[in-house]
Parts: sequence; structure tokens; C-alpha cells
Amino acid sequence: LNYFKPKKSLFIVEPREQKGIHCRFGMKNIIAEAHFDGSRNFVSQLGGLRRWIMTHPNQCSSMHMFPRGHPSGRHSRVDWSKPNITSFPNFKYVIGNEVILQPGDVLYVPTYWIHYIVSLDVNFQCSTRSGSSHGYDKDIRHCGF
Repeated sequence: LNYFKPKKSLFIVEPREQKGIHCRFGMKNIIAEAHFDGSRNFVSQLGGLRRWIMTHPNQCSSMHMFPRGHPSGRHSRVDWSKPNITSFPNFKYVIGNEVILQPGDVLYVPTYWIHYIVSLDVNFQCSTRSGSSHGYDKDIRHCGF
């Protein structure tokens, strides 16, 4: 995967901060619960389909996030597959973006963007991280991170 080489590009913003390539394989209906990462992420879908829902970090206050220091910190307490609006009333205000990644697609996930991923069939993807940006620090700090 030549585009993962640690050289400056649109996706590899800080080559010295790249920490290798991580590949994930998923079966149908496997879910990565809504969470954020503290670094940039460049994802390449190599096979199968994955549904991504992403939200700007300024949406974190409506996501009912587990607090910093909690074992599930950085994750939403809401089950996005079946949200309970009675228990988590602010979730109905969340605004997000949705995309279905297909083989050959790439996705850039900025630092602190909250994402929820569902495997739609047997699939695999590889990703790499490239340091952190600080453009969304204020938004995520608003939620205690």
C-alpha cells in the first residue's frame, strides 16, 4: 500500500508521527461503538462494505459521553443501533454525516471526530494515523476531555 508510506501527503500530514498500519477484518453486523480518537486517521477500505457515521466534535455534549478516566472514556453511552431518547434526550439533536465505504474508498477522520462503524458484510480495511491536529481541542474540552 504505497499511499501509506510515511511521506508527507494529503493524508499523512506528519510522517514522523505515523505509527504503522493497522488492518481490521469484520464479519457482518460487527459494530465499533461511537467513539473518538486523539489523532488523525486515514482509512482505506480494501474489501466489503462498512457504514460510517461521523460527527463533528462540537456534537459531543449531545452524545452523553462516558467521562474522562472511565474505562469506556471517549465513547458515547448511547446505543446508536437503538437509541433510548428517554434516557439520553440530547441525542436527538446530534447532526452527523454518513458514508458507506466500498473497496477502493479512502476516508480521512480528523482528530476527535466521533465515529460509529457497522460492518455490512465480511470486510477488511487498513488504516494509519498521522499525529494530532488541535483545531478541535476547544470542542472536545467542552465535554471534559
